[in-house]
Amino acid sequence: MTHHNIVRSEAGRPLAHVEIRTGSGRRRRAPISLVIKAHMAVAGVGVVAGLADIALGQPLCLVLVGAAFLVWCFWPSR
Repeated sequence: MTHHNIVRSEAGRPLAHVEIRTGSGRRRRAPISLVIKAHMAVAGVGVVAGLADIALGQPLCLVLVGAAFLVWCFWPSR
């Protein structure tokens, strides 16, 4: 614990001459995990595949992308 004697001209000040600040500064955001990034990328690919399916009139792209995602999720080496 620090001890400061406030005397003479500092006695009338509303704040002491010495200020100790703790916890100030910017906090860094935690990095986004690789798994979360991969899921966000796959979600984007899924949206594009869904739009392609609407244009084609058949759910072909969405089924292929969904099957590839399931294989990626459950692949043993991952």
